[in-house]
Amino acid sequence: MYKKKIILPHSLHIRGIINNKSNKMKKIAFLLLLFISFSCSNEKSESNNIDLISVKVEANKFIDSQWDWFEESSLEKAKTIFYEKGILIGTDKAEYYTNWEELEPSINAQLAIQNAKIETRNRTIFISAGGHMVSFSEILDLSFQMGEETMIINDIRSSGVIKKIDGQWKIIQMHNSIGIDGQAVEY
Repeated sequence: MYKKKIILPHSLHIRGIINNKSNKMKKIAFLLLLFISFSCSNEKSESNNIDLISVKVEANKFIDSQWDWFEESSLEKAKTIFYEKGILIGTDKAEYYTNWEELEPSINAQLAIQNAKIETRNRTIFISAGGHMVSFSEILDLSFQMGEETMIINDIRSSGVIKKIDGQWKIIQMHNSIGIDGQAVEY
């Protein structure tokens, strides 16, 4: 049997080659996009695997214990609570500390306060998507002994940020303030 050979015009032959190359490029581009999509979705699923309820429980437990150093007069406990490069802004004008070396003398002086007791209320917390950082705010009531007299300071506003560093929660930023009645600045 005789087969007839069909010869395509040169322009059709080139288009076929271009179309084949174009199809291959489209397939490669599609596979590349598919790979990137799966890569991105894997990262998202890892952050979704974080048990935010457990993080909230852990963070609240740490925040509850953040004042134990003060109530127990323990410098060693304070060293475990504060991050070495953390920032603390206190109620006094001079209380602006940017690392443990600056903060330690103030902590040491506060350890002389007797029978310190802190009660907290109105806490709110916000957890980072990765679960390694938590910001919080709350109201504190402080009572302590000054000689024979019991002193009470209510409604201390406290906010801060804790971060899990090497598996341990640490205070990396804290601000405490005592509000005044009325407005400090008229506006």
